[in-house]
Amino acid sequence: MVRLAGKVALITGGTTGIGLACARLFAREGARAMVAGRDEATGAAAAATAVGGAGGEIRYCRADVAQAADCARAIAETVAAFGALHIVVANAAVGTLTVGGTVESITPELWDLALQTNIGGVTEICRAAIPHLRAAGGGSILLTSSVSALVGGYRRPTHAYAATKGALLALTRAMAASYGPERIRVNAIIPGLIRTRLTTDLLADPAAAERAVAGIPLGFAGEPDDIAYAALYLASDEARFVTGAGLVIDGGATVT
Repeated sequence: MVRLAGKVALITGGTTGIGLACARLFAREGARAMVAGRDEATGAAAAATAVGGAGGEIRYCRADVAQAADCARAIAETVAAFGALHIVVANAAVGTLTVGGTVESITPELWDLALQTNIGGVTEICRAAIPHLRAAGGGSILLTSSVSALVGGYRRPTHAYAATKGALLALTRAMAASYGPERIRVNAIIPGLIRTRLTTDLLADPAAAERAVAGIPLGFAGEPDDIAYAALYLASDEARFVTGAGLVIDGGATVT
């Protein structure tokens, strides 16, 4: 079964990590996917990814979601390339390596960057996308939150990041209520510790990695594909009765 046959997806932050894993899986399942990101070299590599025989396709457009004009252009380029829009994965964000720290230690400029990218970027992508989802008769929006929205951590404080990711959970529910009558579903994915470039400070060193996974009942860090498979379900018609939900994928870290 090709689960996304005939669907068109835009994935922000789609050139590495979780976003790229989603793009590859979506394309294998028949979707035509536009990956948006700031780095043209990684974007070109992502677009050149071999998809296989499912009819999927990956293209790249350059976009910085902190810029409203780039968000609108990314949506416009997706629709121009593929003729429609059915799925949006609002995944791009600045992470804890950039905007980590407490409310005391983070600079006002970095706090604003977190807000502008992690919330403002999602808002502008959705603002531009919703008319096209409406024209398609409905669709699926996925917002990438984080377990940082659910639990604090004293070893690695991330106040700005946590605040923005918590805001996305509230936005998920609010948008789901507003757009449900138009068959536009809005859900949040809530990853735990996933092995990407954003967690290299936690996982590159064996001793640090051992400490990082100590609180995970399953005993290991997740991989980007673990998130992509959850995104595939929520993006597909199999989740047609799911909206306003937040799916935690963290190896059990938040249940202990």
